Amino acid sequence: MLAEKESFRRFLVIYILSTLLLLSIGAYLYYKMSYQFIVNNAVTQMKNNINIFIETNQRTHFLRNNTEAKYLDFPMAVYIDKKYNRGNFTLEHIDFSKEIFQKKHRVYYIHNEHKRWGNIYFVTYKNIGEDIQILLQNIMIFFILSLIFIVLISFILGKIFLKPMKENMELLESFIVDSTHEINTPVSNILINIELSKELYPEYSNTEECKKIQSSAFRISKIFKDLSYIKLNHKEIKHHEHIAVDKVLRDRIDFFQAFIKNKNLSLQSEIQALTVHIDKEDLIRIIDNLLSNAIKYAPVDTQIGIKLSNCLEIVNDGKIHNKYRVMKKFIRENSNEGGFGMGLYIVDKITKYYKFDFTLDILESKVHAKICFS
Repeated sequence: MLAEKESFRRFLVIYILSTLLLLSIGAYLYYKMSYQFIVNNAVTQMKNNINIFIETNQRTHFLRNNTEAKYLDFPMAVYIDKKYNRGNFTLEHIDFSKEIFQKKHRVYYIHNEHKRWGNIYFVTYKNIGEDIQILLQNIMIFFILSLIFIVLISFILGKIFLKPMKENMELLESFIVDSTHEINTPVSNILINIELSKELYPEYSNTEECKKIQSSAFRISKIFKDLSYIKLNHKEIKHHEHIAVDKVLRDRIDFFQAFIKNKNLSLQSEIQALTVHIDKEDLIRIIDNLLSNAIKYAPVDTQIGIKLSNCLEIVNDGKIHNKYRVMKKFIRENSNEGGFGMGLYIVDKITKYYKFDFTLDILESKVHAKICFS
């Protein structure tokens, strides 16, 4: 289910972001075209206004007779040889080499006529700020509506595209549940019969064959317990009690002795008394997974250090490329080693449940797994 949600989330993010990028490019191009269209319309209107102004005042010869001009309802300024002559507005620092220019939200237009007494410049402007504001509001409304539509469509498409994967995941999870249920009985029988064989035939308990059978049975049992925990943990009833961590740790170290000897590893331990309020099975899972990982990934003929005070720290030679990635489900640091990559994920999940502090560090080519219980 987590994989399905992660895939669905990634699909939504990629689809929405890519669509928004294309939509933003389209909106920008539309804005530029519409902006130019507004400017062109303003220039056309200003040209008409200047023609109307000239036609209205040409009979009075207002420039030669120095009579008052009729400005009608639009702004107009007259410059002779680039010097202000008259008008209903003034503008400083005009570049008369440009026919059209802008200042803030005003578009200015200059019409030039050459007369015997000098060059006449008719200057007018149109405020396009309101048109630009309306344009931006329309684009924003379109953008918001498009975003809502995109999110709805991406959600629907995501559900449709991920439906086959969801069905396959459900089948896989159902298979895991059924498999773990079926494995439980034979594994339990094997372990029980091994213990019975040791009691009935003490000489058999120290043989290499017995150790291999016990080691293999434990490995199958651990896989079963890990799969059960990941799938059924939320349904388990936990029995919190005060547990002597040091006693459980020594018991688990004794159990792992055969695995330690198989790789010719040496063990250095410093264990102090410590009691923690926890479900015993959860504590065993933590210790087993940390010890199992240390043994599995430690090179042959190296040393494993175990220290227990207020914290449990297990140190082994080795390296981890990405300490955050290996805490995820089904991720292994070394694909050549066995396992399903669930150990550190389970430890991380249990410690978060009890609010313990779990850290994984790499110092001087050594892996330090540390859990502080308080």
